[in-house]
Parts: sequence; C-alpha cells; structure tokens
Amino acid sequence: LIYSWVMVDQDLSLFHDTNPLFSVTEFGAPMPDADRLWQAKTAGEWSGIFEQVHEFSGGYSSVGSGARPLSLRDLFRHFLDDEIVSNGIEMTPLQLRLLLHPLQSLVCQFTQLLSCFSDTISSRQRTRAVTAASTRVRLEEVQAMLQRWYDLADRHCKANPMCAMMQANLVMFHLISLNAVTNFPEIERLARREGFDGTYQQLVWIHKRCISDVEEAIFHCGQIFRLIRSMPRGIRPPWWSGAIYRVALILWTDSLTHNESNTPSNGLFPVPGPSFAVDALHAEHPLIVRYLSKREGIPCLTKRDGSQITMDHAFRVLSHCIDVIDEGVATRFSDGIRNKLERLARG
Repeated sequence: LIYSWVMVDQDLSLFHDTNPLFSVTEFGAPMPDADRLWQAKTAGEWSGIFEQVHEFSGGYSSVGSGARPLSLRDLFRHFLDDEIVSNGIEMTPLQLRLLLHPLQSLVCQFTQLLSCFSDTISSRQRTRAVTAASTRVRLEEVQAMLQRWYDLADRHCKANPMCAMMQANLVMFHLISLNAVTNFPEIERLARREGFDGTYQQLVWIHKRCISDVEEAIFHCGQIFRLIRSMPRGIRPPWWSGAIYRVALILWTDSLTHNESNTPSNGLFPVPGPSFAVDALHAEHPLIVRYLSKREGIPCLTKRDGSQITMDHAFRVLSHCIDVIDEGVATRFSDGIRNKLERLARG
C-alpha cells in the first residue's frame, strides 16, 4: 500500500509540475518481493521460491530467517554509493520504478531553484551568478544519477523480456530527464500567450527560458514517442496521453523559432549531418549518439505510413502529436488533451 502511494505521488507531481509530497527518508518498509512469490499457488511452492530469491551462502535456510526485500530508503542509499551492481542486487521493474521517485524530487528541487534566479544584471551579480552556477552543477549531478538509473534499466532489459511496466518506467525516465532541460510551466504560459508581445526577439529569449538544451530535449521527446507507440494499446498507463501532451508542447515551442518567416533561408548556417527518425531509433543508435555528442544531424518524426516530417513547422508538429493520440484507445482524458492541442494548432 505504501509503495502504491509512492507511485501515485510521483504521477501527480510529474504531471502537475509540483514537488512530490513524500521524502525517500520516510520509506523504511520493505518493498514488495519478487513477482514469483506473489504468484505461488501453495505454501510449499512459496517456500521453495523464497529460498531461491533470498538465497543464503553456506546452505542456511532463508525461510523464517527474517530475510526481507530492501526498503526504498536502503535501495536509494546503495544507488547513491553506486553499489547495486557490485553487491549483486537484481533489480525488478517495480524497484526501478520506485527508484525514480527520489530522482524526480531532486530534479524538481533544483529546476525550481534555477527558475527563481533573475535575468537582470545588478551590483550583486557575482555572488548571484555563483549561486546559479552551483545550482546548475547540482542539477548536472542529478542528470548523471539519471544516467546511472538508465544503465541499470538497460542492464535489466538485456537480461529479461520487455514488459509493460518497464516500458512505462522508461517513459517516466525520459519525462523526468525532460524536466531537467525544460521549464514546462513556462512553456504552458507561452502557449497561453501570457506576457508575450509577439516579437521574434522576445520569442528567442522565452525559448531560452523554456528549453535549456534543445538537442537533449528533442532526444527525450523522440524516445517517449517511440516507447508509447510500442506499448500495447489496451494496457498503456492512464497518463500516456499526458506524456504526449508534454512532448507536443516542448516540440511546438522549439518549432516557433524555426518558422520560415523568422529564419534566413539563404543557408548561411546549414546543419551538418543526415536527417534521422528521432522517434524510431534506440538511444544507443550511432545517429542519436552523434546528435547528442556532436550536435549533428536533423531529427525528424515518423508518421504512421513510415514517411518522415521535419520539426520546423508548429502546425505540422501539433498535427502529428494529435495523430499519435488518435492511435491509442480514446478516454475522456485523452480527448481533453486532443482538444487542447487542436485549439493550440488553430492558433
């Protein structure tokens, strides 16, 4: 029950852009044990599986020994010390999902703090700049921790068949990573045209506030598309269309600065590298790696018929996202999201 609440807390905080209510230090209860134990049909079968799951060296029986799964607090401690692989801790999809909760809290904390620094130059700029810079360094440390989480998830996926839980975990990971490089409340304010005078100069300034690392953001958006489209339509998490909504608004915000009327078309600054489907290639694909490391290549989105579209036109981007929502099972929630995107596309 505790850990079900942890997941609900995470879902609500992620999609409402608020801090999670719970702290990782509160989670001292053992996490749910291996699925095989829950699925055992008899006491004898359960005992046999328990022996395998909580195996002791030296032939001692683990049944009745008080052996228990780790608590989330203990697991997070091992994670921080980078001891999970070296200690031979076999992660389950549920444990990987729960481990994202404290990482999301940290991202939330530092991005909120960063958004509080003013952009104006004052006499106290030096001290303030150091504080903003140190906050950015802390956020980069959390991004390194997210990469460590991804390595554990990747390790799990290579040893086990992909399940719906792991697909949802990976979407969560990319959404949290997006929060580290975008300011979503600021993006929604732009979509509502709050405090926006319509000039290109102001748009460029707002774009910088909304998306701090464009390539990183586009990469995570593409992976969210790829994962959600690979999920069976009937068992997607209830928030899947909310994830598409966030991706839609982030890509829409970036496309605004690419509109033909704003950018010179004489090709003075051609982007090197080939075009590639950012929503069809795995994170380890050479073209993705090149795009993230060397900032080369032109990312495109894939339509249902396999054709590709570029992401430099706001209406086209939103229409594509609406098509992706139409591919899933319609709910009242997804219908509401679809209507919001249609209103935005109509301007």
